[in-house]
Amino acid sequence: MQVDDEGHRFLIVDEIIDHRMEELVVAPDNMYYTDKHGVKQMRRTTKGRAILLQWKDGSTNWLPRKDLKESNPIEVAKYAVANKLLHYPAFA
Repeated sequence: MQVDDEGHRFLIVDEIIDHRMEELVVAPDNMYYTDKHGVKQMRRTTKGRAILLQWKDGSTNWLPRKDLKESNPIEVAKYAVANKLLHYPAFA
């Protein structure tokens, strides 16, 4: 845990341990759609994804993927590559 000059506490990610996908997930075979102009577009969604984090203090918890896409993009990208998740819209 880190504490800033104003006393705010921040947990630091140690590693991503696991992920889970729920039924709301866009399947790889439904990853693309054609817009009203006839252009093929990729569906952009992180719905139905959760990532299990281990923090530097040893604690763990599940967080929605959407919460990590901005705060820890490199860690999530490395995890997605290592676990062959790039064919899912939430990780592509």
